[in-house]
Amino acid sequence: MSNYTGATVTSLLELIYQAVSWASIATSTGATNLYLSLHNADPGMSGSQTTNETAYTNYARVAVVRSSAGFTVAGSAPLVNVSNAAVVTFPQCGATGDTITHFGIGLSSSGAGTLLASGPVGVTPAGPYDFTCTSASPGSLTVPGSSLAVNDRVSVYSDAAGTLPTGITEGTVYYVGTASGIVVSLSTTASNANPVNTSSVGAGYLIKQTTPLAVSNGVSPTFAIGALVAYQS
Repeated sequence: MSNYTGATVTSLLELIYQAVSWASIATSTGATNLYLSLHNADPGMSGSQTTNETAYTNYARVAVVRSSAGFTVAGSAPLVNVSNAAVVTFPQCGATGDTITHFGIGLSSSGAGTLLASGPVGVTPAGPYDFTCTSASPGSLTVPGSSLAVNDRVSVYSDAAGTLPTGITEGTVYYVGTASGIVVSLSTTASNANPVNTSSVGAGYLIKQTTPLAVSNGVSPTFAIGALVAYQS
C-alpha cells in the first residue's frame, strides 16, 4: 500500500485550514472562513454539513477564520490533526435543547454544504491509540498505551496503514465491554450487554469519547482552545 507522507498531509491541511500556500503545488485563494457545526450523532465520512446536525433553538454555525488564528495543524504521521486555535462559542440555546456528540468543519454557513472533517465534542478525548483486532466472538482489540475501563465510550477509525475489522463500524460510539490491561472487547450498549463480534482481522485507531454535551435552555455551547480535534490519517 502506498501512503501519503506526513509532510504531504501537513501541507494539505495547512492549505485547507490555514490558507498557507503549498510551494510548487498550490497558492491559497478562496474562502476567508470555514464553519463549525454541532451534531447529535456522527455525520460520517460521506455526510454533509446537515447530516445529524443539531437544531436546538437559536442554533447557528460559527464562522472561524481560515488561518493559524482559527485553526491549529499539529501531530505527525500517520496521524495529523486539526483543532480550534481559539475559544468557540455557539449561540445560546432557547426552549428546545439537544444532546451534542460531534462537531463538523465545513464550507457553508447554512444548508447542506461540503463537510471537510468531523470529530467528537468535548475536552480533547483520550487517544488516538493504534489498535489491532482479532477475528473472534467477541473481537479482541489490543490497544498499546491505553488504560481503558469497562463502560468507557470509544469510537474507532481506519487509517492509511490498515482496514477496520468486519463487524466494527467507523465513527460508531461503542462501550468497552471487557478490559484486561491493553486488551479490550467492545459492546454496542453498556455493561457488555451486546458484545461486538468480528469476522476478519483488522487495525485502525481508537479514541476514548467524552460524555455527550447536554444543551438546554440558557446554555451557550463553548469549547476551549484545542477541544475540537479532527484527525487525518
